[in-house]
Amino acid sequence: MPYDFHDVLRGTVTTNLGSFPHEFIDGEGMRHAAVALTIVAGDTPEDGASMLLTRRTSRLNKHAGQWALPGGRIDQGEDPLRAALREMHEEVNLMLDDSHLLGRLDDISSRSGYVISPFVFWADDLSSMAPNPDEVASIHRIPLRLFEGADSVQFIDVEGQTEKLLRLQLGDTRIHSPTGAFLLQLWEVGVNGRHTRVKQHLHPDWSK
Repeated sequence: MPYDFHDVLRGTVTTNLGSFPHEFIDGEGMRHAAVALTIVAGDTPEDGASMLLTRRTSRLNKHAGQWALPGGRIDQGEDPLRAALREMHEEVNLMLDDSHLLGRLDDISSRSGYVISPFVFWADDLSSMAPNPDEVASIHRIPLRLFEGADSVQFIDVEGQTEKLLRLQLGDTRIHSPTGAFLLQLWEVGVNGRHTRVKQHLHPDWSK
């Protein structure tokens, strides 16, 4: 069943995020980054509301070719929200502002040494959207309805570890943490109103 991209869904996500006591990570001694989780109209009406994802270009020194959310390191003197908005513009050429903000989710620490702060946006107008070829190979819209699949959320045992590796299987797209964790928390908290924590799940070795 598609999730219609209209003001009812926007209001639901805004209300659910507003009542969610999101957690910060102090991150002393760590670098700080911000990412943008953006709800958009799907590629087709049948897709319904979708989440915006990118595939990183193969020319990057780190995390080349991986699935990602628009985002990056916070500049000196910049607050996390401004960084998320700036990265959205730089990577996919969408100019959003505070009026597009729906709320935020839990900080997550990555294996690459960053504390990542996630912000959730709503974008009606995608007419200017285009990938920055220096960073982004392609832009994708992942329908929310794919989370309803029987195997969409997978928890994988890792030898010697108590916690499990989180993996999303959304149609033909396979996404690991930390990107997968942010998407899952948006689905759980924003769409369904379930106060679910995700930062405890393991990230794969290649996410360093």
